[in-house]
Amino acid sequence: MGIFRDLGVWFTNLIGVKDLSFDAMYIGIALVALILLIVVLIIVAIVKCAKKGKKKKVQTVEEKSNDVVVENVVEQEKVETVTEIEEKEQDVSEKTVETEPEKIAQEEVAEEKVSKPKTTKKSVTKKPEVKKETKKLNGKWVVELKSAGEYMSKLLASNGEVMLSSEIYTTEEGARNGIASILRGVENGKFVIYQDKNKNYYYKLKTTTNRLLCVGEIYKSKDQCYKAVESVKRIASSSPIADGLTEGQKYAEYTPAVIDTENKLRGKWRIEKTEQGNYSAKLYANNGQLMLATEEVSLEKSAKNAIESVKKNSLEGNFIIDHDKFGRYYYKLRNAQKSVICIGEAYDKLESCVSAIESVRRFAQNSSLVED
Repeated sequence: MGIFRDLGVWFTNLIGVKDLSFDAMYIGIALVALILLIVVLIIVAIVKCAKKGKKKKVQTVEEKSNDVVVENVVEQEKVETVTEIEEKEQDVSEKTVETEPEKIAQEEVAEEKVSKPKTTKKSVTKKPEVKKETKKLNGKWVVELKSAGEYMSKLLASNGEVMLSSEIYTTEEGARNGIASILRGVENGKFVIYQDKNKNYYYKLKTTTNRLLCVGEIYKSKDQCYKAVESVKRIASSSPIADGLTEGQKYAEYTPAVIDTENKLRGKWRIEKTEQGNYSAKLYANNGQLMLATEEVSLEKSAKNAIESVKKNSLEGNFIIDHDKFGRYYYKLRNAQKSVICIGEAYDKLESCVSAIESVRRFAQNSSLVED
């Protein structure tokens, strides 16, 4: 305590106070406390300044590293820009030696490169979807009135071209419901390509159980027929169904002639296995010319029954003559329920088609089945 009293006396003498009403020891204690407080404040201030200096130094280092990153990015963008220019110059040099269709296609690609800025990887993955969306073409389903009590649905391309025709229905509602069956066939069924004796091609759409759903138009080459099938696959499901009825092209006039069942024209019936593993009954003239082929069936016994159906319905004259999109004539032999038994060849003249029908009617009756 003597130290504090001496310190208090020293301080009072320093400031010129001689007479005190209290012990000088208390002044010494207060003086020491004040000194300690000042020291603590100085230490706190030094620590804070040190922290601020360290933080500022860290920020400076980070800013410098960011500057380096930015400089690297800018440099990379410059390199990419140069690469794009070189690629465009290479495209221009290649286009000078291409044929006209290829030149048009390459110019379209070059326009896309120029008009579209460089995008990220995510935007590039969306590009094919946008392109596919813009090129999507839709056709149209229509229901036609072919004749009294006969309705047919047709799929038309965007340019109005007939892509396929359904079987005959007895009501408009039946024809509209039949479109759903065709769409299921397009998705799950099978397209079968046929060639007639005039080397024309057409396709049939069948179910998985080999039931005929619809028939395509007649084409002059196999490649055209295949392209038609692919077009149907693309547009069938997305094409809307038109309201109301369309007046379809009427059947050509045909009156069955009276035939002599005792005629001596005899050909041959053969049951042949198709490439798809099914069976079809075919009628050949006495000179070996193919006259007709029935629809394919899965059983040989059913093919034999089809021969009897052809004889009966051809004798009764159950033929209709229709037109394809080229204006040619072809016949269909149908049963009493108007289901198609077989489809004939395409002819440029109506007289030729009628003559083919009458030949079938005469040969079908007396030709015998030849079993190999």
